Amino acid sequence: MENTPLRYSLRQLRYFVVTAEALSFTAASKILRISQPSISTAVAELEESFGVQLFIRHHASGLSMTQAGHEMLGKTRDLLKNAEELQVTARGMDTGMSGSIALGCLISLAPPLLPGIISRFVAEHAGIAFRTLEAHQEDLFTGLHDGSLDLALTYNIDLIDDIEFLPLLTLPPYVILPKTHHLAQRRVVTLASLQGESYVMLDLPHSREYFASLFEGVGERPVATFRSAQPEVVRGMVANGLGYSILNFPLKSTQTVDGEDFVVRQFTDAVAPVTLGIAQSRNMKPRQVVQRFASFCEVLIKKQYRQVGGRSRKVAS
Repeated sequence: MENTPLRYSLRQLRYFVVTAEALSFTAASKILRISQPSISTAVAELEESFGVQLFIRHHASGLSMTQAGHEMLGKTRDLLKNAEELQVTARGMDTGMSGSIALGCLISLAPPLLPGIISRFVAEHAGIAFRTLEAHQEDLFTGLHDGSLDLALTYNIDLIDDIEFLPLLTLPPYVILPKTHHLAQRRVVTLASLQGESYVMLDLPHSREYFASLFEGVGERPVATFRSAQPEVVRGMVANGLGYSILNFPLKSTQTVDGEDFVVRQFTDAVAPVTLGIAQSRNMKPRQVVQRFASFCEVLIKKQYRQVGGRSRKVAS
C-alpha cells in the first residue's frame, strides 16, 4: 500500500490547538506572538488538507468549533505530545543521556572484548541500550557504510577510504603449542622451526591469509591439518595435542574450556603485527553518545592491555 504524503505541518497543528483553546484568532495571535493573518491562513490550510471545517467563523463574536473540530482536537493534542517526546528522546540521544548504540565487532574479538566493555559502560550509563553484531570485516564495513552500525571494534585490515580508523593497540602474532610439544621447551620460537609441524588454522577470511603470510621469505606456507572458525575450538585442539596455531589477541588464560592447557611462545622473527582499533564511517556524524562510548573504549582497552616491549599483555584488573 502506497503511503499518502502528509499535507500539513506541526506548526499548523499547534496553531489549531491554541486557536481552539482561545476560540479567537486575535487571542491566539497574542499567545503565540504570531500575526493574526498568519494563524488564520495556517488554520484555513489545515482545514483544506483535512477536508473538514474545524471552526465556524462569526463576524463579531469570534469562533466556535464544529463537531469535526472537537473530534480532531484530542487527536491533534496527542500527536503534538508524541512529537515533543520524540524531540526529547532525540536530544537525550545526542547528549548521551539515553538511546542505543549499534556496535559491531570482528567475530574473533567479540568473546574477549564485548562483554566487559558493554557491562562497564552500562554501569556508568544506565540509559544506554546496545545492539551488537559479531561479523567478518566485510560485513562490519557494510554496516558502517549503510548506517546500521555506529562503530566497530576490529583490526586495520583491508581498510577502505570511507572508514575512519582510530588505532588502540599493536598486536604482534604469537604461537600457541601443546604443553607436551617439543618446541614448548623453548622460551621463544622461530617461524622456520614450525615448518612441517601440524598446524591448526583459525579459519577466518582475513586471519588465515594474515597468519599464512608470516611465512613468506621463511619457507612454505603452512597447510592446515585441522581448522576452525572459532578461536576457542582452535585453542582446544592445540591444548589436546593436535598441533600449533598462531593468534595475536592477548590471552587471559592458557586453559581451555575442557580443562586442558597450552603454552604461549613469542617469535624471534620480525613478524608484522596488526592493530586493534575503532572503525567508523567518515560520512556519518557520530552522535555524542557514540563519541562518548568510543572514548570509553579507548581508555578501557589501553588500560587493560598495556604495551610492553612492543608487545601487548593482559593487565589483571
